[in-house]
Amino acid sequence: MKILGIKKQTNNKYLNMYELDLENKKGNPKKYFFASRRDEEDLACKTKDHTKADGVMIIPITKEGEVVLIKQFRPVIDDYIYELPAGIIDPGEDMEEAAKRELFEETGLTATSYEVFLKPSYTSVGMTDETTAIVKVGVCGEISTDNIEEDEEIEVIKLKIEDCKEFVKNNNISIKGGIILNLIDNGI
Repeated sequence: MKILGIKKQTNNKYLNMYELDLENKKGNPKKYFFASRRDEEDLACKTKDHTKADGVMIIPITKEGEVVLIKQFRPVIDDYIYELPAGIIDPGEDMEEAAKRELFEETGLTATSYEVFLKPSYTSVGMTDETTAIVKVGVCGEISTDNIEEDEEIEVIKLKIEDCKEFVKNNNISIKGGIILNLIDNGI
């Protein structure tokens, strides 16, 4: 495939649609649509930079060996889903700063340690060039949702690591969160 042109279809703050004009290996034209959090000049198909993180997902672990999860309302499914705390990396922030900020905003907890668990990776490459890094943090403090954004509905829960696999089987959970919880339950 060869990219012949890119057209921005929307102009929103956090997510936009783009149309690619492509030529396949037989020379035939094709249209392809995708979403991106990036400005046109920063699109992965233009920069070929596969190391940039758009967002960060946090694996918060307490001193008592519990994983901290959030139950969050997601309008796209019109329902609640269990997830690990996560968020977009703001301009001027690095992954660590964003992880600590999002952790505090969504759970009220403070990070006491920080480790990259998975470098920036594509989340759904058939639909978007969004990348998310996953970080593991030790946490302390009291759970609070006093700092969540006005349009967020979040409940914070703690889950013993040995209960992760069973929790994933019995609850509505994001795929990324489910995979991470299963890895943690298996000692990884």
